[in-house]
Amino acid sequence: MTSSHAKHVVVVGGGLAGLAATVWLAELGYRITLLESNGSLGGRTIGLTSSRGDAIENGQHVLAGSYDNIFRYLDSVGARHFLEFPDQFGVRYRGGHVERFGVRPANARRLLLGRVRGLGVPTLLPAIPAWVRLLRDVIRLDDTLDDITVDEWFDRIGMPRKVRKIVLDSMVIGLLNELPHLASAHAFAALLRTGADRVRRQGTGAVRIGYPTVDLETLYLDGARRVMAEHGVDVRLRTRAASVTVTDGRAVGVELGDGSLLGADAVVVAVPSWNLRSLLDEVPHSEDARLSAKKLEPIPIMNAYILLDRPLGTVAPWESLLDSDIGWVFDRDRMHGPRADGTHLYALTTCAAYDLMPLRNAEVADRLVAALRASYPAARDARVLDVTVVPWAKATFSSRVGMSTIRPENRTAVPNLALAGDWTHNDWPTTMEGAAQSASRAVDLIHAELSRC
Repeated sequence: MTSSHAKHVVVVGGGLAGLAATVWLAELGYRITLLESNGSLGGRTIGLTSSRGDAIENGQHVLAGSYDNIFRYLDSVGARHFLEFPDQFGVRYRGGHVERFGVRPANARRLLLGRVRGLGVPTLLPAIPAWVRLLRDVIRLDDTLDDITVDEWFDRIGMPRKVRKIVLDSMVIGLLNELPHLASAHAFAALLRTGADRVRRQGTGAVRIGYPTVDLETLYLDGARRVMAEHGVDVRLRTRAASVTVTDGRAVGVELGDGSLLGADAVVVAVPSWNLRSLLDEVPHSEDARLSAKKLEPIPIMNAYILLDRPLGTVAPWESLLDSDIGWVFDRDRMHGPRADGTHLYALTTCAAYDLMPLRNAEVADRLVAALRASYPAARDARVLDVTVVPWAKATFSSRVGMSTIRPENRTAVPNLALAGDWTHNDWPTTMEGAAQSASRAVDLIHAELSRC
């Protein structure tokens, strides 16, 4: 239990960035009040329930071996043992053909020898100079890359269309949550540079790919609730923070929606960029951060959970689908274990789902079931037992042209006020690791400041 004489930090926002900041500040001995405007914690990790009673989420998460800050958080809440790293995924072509990709030697060997459908030697050889040019641009990482799209960048370096379609486009969409003809080339190049840096520092383990074996609420929230209870964190749900109050150049608290002031020795603001609103109105020299947050646009992600009477015949825990309304299919039987009733649950995710978002849920379900049948022969005669559609209009921010280089720093002009969230400037795009890294940086800033006082 934290001492009542400890310095008080208010954390605004109960998503992953806010949870990580709360847990780590509590571990350092601070007294924490966590404010969340919604009725539950979690943000993007919030737990939901399907019509059949299955634990589902806003979308399935994939983790990389280089996610140091996520691993630190999971260690803090005692949940790291819930991760598995199969190090491969499937790419399924329309009609049913599937290839395996990933860091396993056999998969890399098939790709390099030109044995992947559509990526034979006549396609791979012309791609070599394009990869050289791509590497050159990643090393330079010129800010002018934020003036062009990924597609324009690939055109400029001469990357073959088949390589883009089968290998690169799904990477762009999966990692940036945006379409290649809209996504910033700088954002993707920066991500590749970050990955290369992690491999240089950590070895090949940095490129491992894995997934949680439990639902996201169990992974991210259950242990956090235990840690917060142990440290006496004051969690206030359905509590709106109106603005950060600053006196004589220091944050002295947070004004709440009811007009009262919650005093604090320091404040961490960890809300989505579009919720920043007036929170920084009284903060000196915050205009740039507020303007940047206003420019960052939300992006939609469509998720659906489909229960079938038979397995689809996936070759990996998740598969990327080509030429489909579905971006990825996650095999929950493989990931969470087989179901006792013999049915089979699949999580479907489509990032940048601009075409699907205006549709009614029933229309989305019909489109996705049709897409599943078009890519999986086993699905053509399968009986659909349940479909739960989970639209997410403001899933995260879009890494569009011009957005990569304007993300604000975690440090503000007020020394005891820090920003956190994946939309702030960090080594990653719109990822959970970016949210956790931003929390780590915010905690370091606040701890260093309060240690001086």
